[in-house]
Parts: sequence; C-alpha cells; structure tokens
Amino acid sequence: MDLVISTMLAACLGATPAPAPLPPLPTRQQLAWQQMEFGMFCHFGINTFHNMEWTDGTKDPKTFNPSECNPRQWVEVAKAAGMKYLVVTAKHHDGFALYPTAYSDYSVKASPWRDGQGDVVREVADACHDLGVMFGFYLSPWDRHEPKYADPSAYDEHFRNMLRELLGNYGKVGVVWFDGAGTEGHVYDWDSYYALIREMQPDALIAICGPDIRWVGNEDGIAPDTLWNVQERDGQQVWWPAECDVPIRRGQWFYHTGGERRLRSLAELLEIFYRSIGHGAVLLLNISPDRRGLLPEADVARLMELNAVITETFRHNLAQSANVTASNTRGGAAAFAPVRAIEGRPDAYWATDDDITEAWIELDFGEARTFDRFVAREHIALGQRVIAHRIEVPDGDGWKTVSDGTTIGYNRIHRFPETTARRVRLHITQSRACPAIQAIGVYKSSPREAAATE
Repeated sequence: MDLVISTMLAACLGATPAPAPLPPLPTRQQLAWQQMEFGMFCHFGINTFHNMEWTDGTKDPKTFNPSECNPRQWVEVAKAAGMKYLVVTAKHHDGFALYPTAYSDYSVKASPWRDGQGDVVREVADACHDLGVMFGFYLSPWDRHEPKYADPSAYDEHFRNMLRELLGNYGKVGVVWFDGAGTEGHVYDWDSYYALIREMQPDALIAICGPDIRWVGNEDGIAPDTLWNVQERDGQQVWWPAECDVPIRRGQWFYHTGGERRLRSLAELLEIFYRSIGHGAVLLLNISPDRRGLLPEADVARLMELNAVITETFRHNLAQSANVTASNTRGGAAAFAPVRAIEGRPDAYWATDDDITEAWIELDFGEARTFDRFVAREHIALGQRVIAHRIEVPDGDGWKTVSDGTTIGYNRIHRFPETTARRVRLHITQSRACPAIQAIGVYKSSPREAAATE
C-alpha cells in the first residue's frame, strides 16, 4: 500500500512514477527470508544414537545421551559459514521431543542427559538470539509414539499444545517447518495450526507444509532452471518461494557411524550452491550433530571450505567500476537509471518504461576484463517479471550469447567459460511487465573452485 501511495504521489508531483506492482508480491517476512539465502538444518534426536533415519517411537529415551552437547557450537558454525537461519528438529517422526514438553513422556525429560533437566531447543534458541541467527524449529506432524495419533481430533489438540510450548517459550521464532513425510491418509487440521502460529508468532514463516515457503520438490538441493515465486495454490496465484533442503552427507539427515565417507565433496556442494541459491531459491543445508552433540569436524571443515570459495569468488564485483548504460530508462529519470543496478541498495533499481518488455543493460569496463560469472537480481518487492534473458558480449559488429536462461527472480547466477571482454550486457528478451533490475554483478571464480571440479 505504501508503494501504491508513493507512486500516486509521484505522479501528482510530476515525477516519474515507479513501475506499478505486479501481484502477487512477497510479504515483508518472505522478502527478508529470501535475502537470507542460506540456512542450516540440524537433524538431531533419538535416531542419532541408533544409526537410523527413522525410528518407530519405541526406542528407549535413555539411549539419548550426548556426551558434550553444545548447540551454541552449531549456531557459531552456521554464522561463520554465512548461514542466516537455523532450523532444529524439535520432534521428528519418532515422537521424541528435544525439549521438556508437558504433553508427552517421550522427551529429554526421560533421558539421562543433563539428569533429565536438559532442553536442546532452549540452547539452540538462546544461541540463535544471542548470535543474530534466525531461529526456527521443525515439528513433525507424523508421530509414531503418541497414542492420540490414531484419533485425528485428539491428536490435533495434542499437536497444538506442543506448538504453543514452542511458540511461547523460546523467544522470537522465524520459521516453523512442517514435514509431510509419512502422513499419507491422515487428516490434520492445518488451518488451526496456521492460525495458532499467526496468533503467537505473527512474523514466523510457515514452511513446506505451509503457506509461506514451499518445498522445491526434491532432497538434492537443486532448483529448476525456471523458478517462479508466483505459484497457484488453492485456485489462487500467490507468492510462494522455494527452499532447497539437502544433507551434507549423501542420503543421511541424521548422524550415522562411518557416515563421513558420504560427506559431499567441495565440487558437489558448489554445484548445489549454483543450482539452488544461483537459481533464486534459498538453500537449507543439513549438518547433523553427532553423538557428542557437536557438529563433526570433517563436516565443519567442508562447510568452511565452501564458504571460503564462495566468498573469494564473489568478493570483487567488476561491475562496480564499470560505466553502465541501457537501451531504455524509465521516463529518462535518474531514479531509475541503469547505474542504480550497481549501487547495492535494496531500494534502488533500473527500470524501463511500461511498454518496454525487451531491453538490455550494459557494462563497459574501459578495458578488457576476464570473468566467468554474471549475477542478476530483480526488484522482487514489485513482483517477479523476467521470463527469458541472455548474457552477451561483443562479437564483431554484433553480440554473442555466453549464457542464457529463463527466470531471474530474487537471484540468478550464470556460469560460463572464462571470457575476456571490455563490455558485457544483460539482455532481457521477454518479461511479464517492464523489467526492474535491482542488481547486476560480474565476477571471476576462485581458482579453488576450478581445482575442485577437475
């Protein structure tokens, strides 16, 4: 509404108005989450102590007994690796709760850990709040331990009771993550769950089995080449951005003895990065604490290696020193000039006139530069617009394409063979409305990235 009012005011004052919003639009919370880009998933629980991904709710709670449990270490690692949020499994399908719930006997209260006085969720939440990482929890609707599960109405009340505890006792919650696994044929009162979350934590995003964040559709960490935040749900077009979740150890969400041999290589993780975050999705990478209650050293080292390579690749944006021009500027106004796309401000963007849906924005470095990465971002606060685009460099009297794609959305990273050129441009060939490009960037990948893929 503020954007609409400001557009009308600009028109009244004779200034060039901003492009009209192209609904549906992200909420403030969705936009902030998409800007986080990268989060950590921590699967931890009774399964950790049985070399199993799913247990059936009958494992003795006394077997949950981490020797050096330190959730603050998890959050410290996440922050150091550039991850902006953390989701912990407060209760998995087995029903074992990592916090002392008043509504089940199957929890840390029945374990010897911290003499039955421990609370993993508390330690995670406190560390997140202290270190500036957004806190989220996973609560499995499926429960293989709880007798009430056989009675949908009784179980709905039971589940809401657990939600109330988690929503009310652990400070600000950023994400509530619902998994749909194992629940085929069971009917849940989802609307009542959502209403409770909106009441108690109105800024919390409801993920996967929820209206705010959708599952990308696989557990490989890969988003499709064409990724629209605009989706149809319940017969309506809504803003429903995608999250890619994937474990750092292939096929293992929980810790397993000998699982280090499944640790993904740097090359695998880079491929996941470029095909999730690089396609405009958010990446939730699972690192499972071991039986000590610590993130394994090998996993931490690999994660830090990934962060170092990404940081090195995207540290220096060649576009920052380039002269920027475009085929069209909205109303000829400085407010929407092409230079806005290299300013790095969330409220600045290059835009074209309303009737222009094919356009280009060009960078001239003044001399030949070598690069192999191109980043583009739309100003998605106004909606997602671009349908198709190309990255082009001069070729004689014309231009040749070094990479092409469909959607841009929040983020699009192009990879292409090393290219040396004085000029490069983003050519938008099709758009749902006038383009609004918030950022463009040109980079040369880290030598360590090339070495990792050889």
